[in-house]
Amino acid sequence: MQIKITPLTNTHSHLEGIFKAKNCYYLAKFHSAGIVTEIKKSDNWLEDEMSWVSRSEIPFVTTMRHVQLRSQHLVEGVLTPVLRKFKPFYVTKEVDKFPSRDECMQLVYKYCDYASDDGYDFYKSRVKENDVVRLFRKFDYRNDLFIRAGSCLYKAYILLNTSHLFAEEIYNNAFIAFEAMVEHLKFKNGFSGKESRNKVIDLIGKYLEKDNPGVDFKDYEEEMRDAIRNDIIHPFRERSGERIAQPFLMADYIFEDLGLIDWLFKKIIEGKLK
Repeated sequence: MQIKITPLTNTHSHLEGIFKAKNCYYLAKFHSAGIVTEIKKSDNWLEDEMSWVSRSEIPFVTTMRHVQLRSQHLVEGVLTPVLRKFKPFYVTKEVDKFPSRDECMQLVYKYCDYASDDGYDFYKSRVKENDVVRLFRKFDYRNDLFIRAGSCLYKAYILLNTSHLFAEEIYNNAFIAFEAMVEHLKFKNGFSGKESRNKVIDLIGKYLEKDNPGVDFKDYEEEMRDAIRNDIIHPFRERSGERIAQPFLMADYIFEDLGLIDWLFKKIIEGKLK
């Protein structure tokens, strides 16, 4: 069995606690923060586009974010790795079986010392290990669209924690994640044809009317697409016919839309939005 030990950055705070879900372990306590995860053979790790994170990690990093997500907001401390030059810092090891809790703790301690000499800040939240396990079990590891959405949202958060310089990349990753969620809901509901996407948007809109009234999601989603195409990729505003020589991206697009998309992803994983 191959395991991966990833120290977490100390440039922002982390949820204080120790949590384990199957062969995934999280520690942020005392003087260290990091995760220990199994790398499955079926991950095809280092052979695909997600060489910076293994497929097995996506359900766990998503769970640790979603367990703190009780409304449409950004989450602090999203298991951001230590970034060194061109890649995150991590260590892989071959073991006979997944380490015990105490062994995982010692591994995190050991490699946090290698990764950084500075201390860590932690924040408290009412998160229980049972909540982590429950959400982790609901994430279908075999669902490629879940993995796609999870990896893009994780990347968006890492970029956000790295620098606002990556604003456009953050927003693009958030929207790619949203598109994966749309495709999942198409298949789930048997929608096909030209109107299939509109049917999904209506489905999400009806859910929001009950869970978060006051949001006209049809207009909201159209504005997101308009921002991606016209303000980032192609500087032409289709509605007004106006050409924009210098595309722009408002902070609200990231701080509001990333939180909303991630919250919708949690509801899909939980089976509440289907």
